[in-house]
Amino acid sequence: MATNNQKRIKRRGYWFSIWDEWFESPAYRDLSLPARCLLLEFQNIYRPSRNGKLSISVENAMERLGCAKKTAQRAFRELAEHGFIKLKEGERWQERKAREWALTIEQLNGHEPTDDWKHWNPGHPVFTVPQKQSPPRRAA
Repeated sequence: MATNNQKRIKRRGYWFSIWDEWFESPAYRDLSLPARCLLLEFQNIYRPSRNGKLSISVENAMERLGCAKKTAQRAFRELAEHGFIKLKEGERWQERKAREWALTIEQLNGHEPTDDWKHWNPGHPVFTVPQKQSPPRRAA
Protein backbone atom coordinates (compact mmCIF):
# COMPACT_ATOMS: atom_id res chain seq x y z
CA MET A 1 0.00 0.00 0.00
CA ALA A 2 1.38 3.36 -0.98
CA THR A 3 2.02 5.92 1.72
CA ASN A 4 1.39 9.63 1.28
CA ASN A 5 5.02 10.17 0.25
CA GLN A 6 4.99 7.40 -2.35
CA LYS A 7 3.24 7.55 -5.68
CA ARG A 8 2.05 4.43 -7.42
CA ILE A 9 3.44 3.94 -10.86
CA LYS A 10 0.89 2.68 -13.31
CA ARG A 11 2.23 0.64 -16.17
CA ARG A 12 0.49 -1.52 -18.68
CA GLY A 13 1.48 -5.10 -19.27
CA TYR A 14 3.06 -7.94 -17.40
CA TRP A 15 6.01 -7.73 -15.00
CA PHE A 16 8.46 -10.33 -13.76
CA SER A 17 10.72 -10.59 -10.79
CA ILE A 18 14.40 -11.37 -10.54
CA TRP A 19 15.25 -13.17 -7.32
CA ASP A 20 18.65 -12.34 -5.89
CA GLU A 21 19.07 -16.00 -4.95
CA TRP A 22 19.73 -16.92 -8.57
CA PHE A 23 20.82 -13.46 -9.72
CA GLU A 24 23.80 -13.58 -7.36
CA SER A 25 24.55 -17.28 -7.99
CA PRO A 26 27.79 -18.48 -9.59
CA ALA A 27 25.70 -20.08 -12.35
CA TYR A 28 24.13 -16.76 -13.35
CA ARG A 29 27.35 -14.78 -12.93
CA ASP A 30 29.13 -17.20 -15.29
CA LEU A 31 26.62 -16.56 -18.11
CA SER A 32 27.62 -14.40 -21.06
CA LEU A 33 25.68 -11.19 -21.64
CA PRO A 34 23.69 -12.65 -24.58
CA ALA A 35 22.65 -15.60 -22.38
CA ARG A 36 21.56 -13.24 -19.59
CA CYS A 37 19.53 -11.22 -22.10
CA LEU A 38 17.95 -14.38 -23.51
CA LEU A 39 16.93 -15.40 -19.98
CA LEU A 40 15.10 -12.07 -19.68
CA GLU A 41 13.38 -12.76 -23.01
CA PHE A 42 12.22 -16.12 -21.67
CA GLN A 43 10.94 -14.47 -18.50
CA ASN A 44 9.07 -11.95 -20.63
CA ILE A 45 7.09 -14.69 -22.41
CA TYR A 46 6.68 -16.85 -19.29
CA ARG A 47 3.22 -17.36 -17.87
CA PRO A 48 2.48 -20.05 -15.24
CA SER A 49 0.21 -21.97 -17.60
CA ARG A 50 2.77 -21.78 -20.43
CA ASN A 51 5.98 -22.96 -18.74
CA GLY A 52 7.29 -26.03 -20.54
CA LYS A 53 5.97 -24.67 -23.82
CA LEU A 54 8.08 -21.53 -24.03
CA SER A 55 9.38 -21.15 -27.53
CA ILE A 56 11.87 -18.68 -28.95
CA SER A 57 13.47 -19.67 -32.24
CA VAL A 58 17.12 -18.99 -32.95
CA GLU A 59 16.06 -16.48 -35.61
CA ASN A 60 13.75 -14.73 -33.14
CA ALA A 61 16.53 -14.69 -30.52
CA MET A 62 18.87 -13.14 -33.11
CA GLU A 63 16.36 -10.33 -33.67
CA ARG A 64 15.60 -9.79 -29.98
CA LEU A 65 19.25 -9.82 -28.91
CA GLY A 66 20.68 -8.13 -31.99
CA CYS A 67 23.31 -10.81 -32.43
CA ALA A 68 24.62 -13.39 -34.89
CA LYS A 69 23.18 -16.90 -35.24
CA LYS A 70 26.13 -18.61 -33.50
CA THR A 71 25.86 -16.17 -30.57
CA ALA A 72 22.14 -16.91 -30.18
CA GLN A 73 22.74 -20.67 -30.38
CA ARG A 74 25.49 -20.37 -27.76
CA ALA A 75 23.13 -18.40 -25.47
CA PHE A 76 20.53 -21.22 -25.58
CA ARG A 77 23.24 -23.79 -24.87
CA GLU A 78 24.64 -21.74 -21.96
CA LEU A 79 21.23 -21.32 -20.32
CA ALA A 80 20.60 -25.07 -20.52
CA GLU A 81 24.10 -26.03 -19.37
CA HIS A 82 23.80 -23.66 -16.40
CA GLY A 83 20.37 -25.09 -15.49
CA PHE A 84 18.15 -22.07 -16.12
CA ILE A 85 16.15 -23.63 -18.97
CA LYS A 86 15.35 -27.24 -19.74
CA LEU A 87 14.48 -28.62 -23.16
CA LYS A 88 10.95 -30.07 -23.14
CA GLU A 89 10.47 -30.75 -26.85
CA GLY A 90 12.91 -30.64 -29.72
CA GLU A 91 12.40 -28.72 -32.91
CA ARG A 92 10.17 -30.10 -35.64
CA TRP A 93 11.66 -28.58 -38.74
CA GLN A 94 9.08 -30.26 -41.00
CA GLU A 95 6.38 -28.24 -39.23
CA ARG A 96 8.63 -25.17 -38.77
CA LYS A 97 8.29 -25.43 -34.97
CA ALA A 98 11.02 -24.20 -32.66
CA ARG A 99 12.15 -26.05 -29.56
CA GLU A 100 10.01 -25.74 -26.43
CA TRP A 101 11.64 -24.93 -23.12
CA ALA A 102 10.78 -24.72 -19.42
CA LEU A 103 12.24 -22.12 -17.07
CA THR A 104 13.59 -23.97 -14.04
CA ILE A 105 13.42 -20.76 -11.98
CA GLU A 106 9.61 -20.65 -12.32
CA GLN A 107 6.72 -22.96 -11.43
CA LEU A 108 5.91 -25.80 -13.83
CA ASN A 109 2.43 -27.34 -13.82
CA GLY A 110 1.72 -26.01 -10.34
CA HIS A 111 4.92 -27.47 -8.88
CA GLU A 112 7.68 -25.47 -7.25
CA PRO A 113 10.61 -24.43 -9.44
CA THR A 114 13.24 -27.16 -9.80
CA ASP A 115 16.07 -24.58 -9.51
CA ASP A 116 18.42 -26.81 -11.48
CA TRP A 117 20.88 -23.90 -11.67
CA LYS A 118 21.85 -24.72 -8.07
CA HIS A 119 23.49 -27.93 -9.33
CA TRP A 120 25.75 -26.17 -11.82
CA ASN A 121 29.51 -26.37 -11.37
CA PRO A 122 32.14 -25.05 -13.79
CA GLY A 123 32.90 -27.70 -16.39
CA HIS A 124 29.89 -29.81 -15.40
CA PRO A 125 26.77 -28.83 -17.37
CA VAL A 126 23.39 -29.45 -15.76
CA PHE A 127 21.76 -30.22 -19.12
CA THR A 128 23.16 -30.75 -22.58
CA VAL A 129 21.34 -29.56 -25.67
CA PRO A 130 21.31 -31.87 -28.68
CA GLN A 131 22.68 -30.36 -31.86
CA LYS A 132 20.02 -29.19 -34.27
CA GLN A 133 19.41 -31.71 -37.00
CA SER A 134 19.62 -30.37 -40.52
CA PRO A 135 16.98 -31.49 -43.01
CA PRO A 136 18.16 -34.17 -45.40
CA ARG A 137 19.54 -32.80 -48.65
CA ARG A 138 17.93 -33.74 -51.90
CA ALA A 139 20.10 -35.23 -54.57
CA ALA A 140 20.51 -32.94 -57.55
